[in-house]
Amino acid sequence: MREEYEKLDKVEMSLWECCELLNDVVDDSDPDLDEPQMEHLLQTAAAIRKDFPNEDWLHLTALIHGNIFLEKMDLEMGKGRNIGKVLLHPSFWGLPPWAVVGDTFPLGCAFDESIVHDK
Repeated sequence: MREEYEKLDKVEMSLWECCELLNDVVDDSDPDLDEPQMEHLLQTAAAIRKDFPNEDWLHLTALIHGNIFLEKMDLEMGKGRNIGKVLLHPSFWGLPPWAVVGDTFPLGCAFDESIVHDK
């Protein structure tokens, strides 16, 4: 398994091209499917840039991994988005959604009904 996933030989593209692939990704665990994943990714990065204007490294980090400061994003504009969802795209591994997206919750606890797929 490690041999299959540690190689970086699936595709070669710019960061922006990779971000654009998110427009082809559907994450059924998202409660707001009416906006593209790319839109959420950019909103997350823009919010981080606004809150931390002097932290250039953090702006890029927020773009690459949109789940930074997720609690803040939940309050202000919905959940952050993660460029890692491109792993669903056939250009990469075409992994199943359960392996890539969604939230994680402790086992043995009742799931809150506000969770999208609480059953």
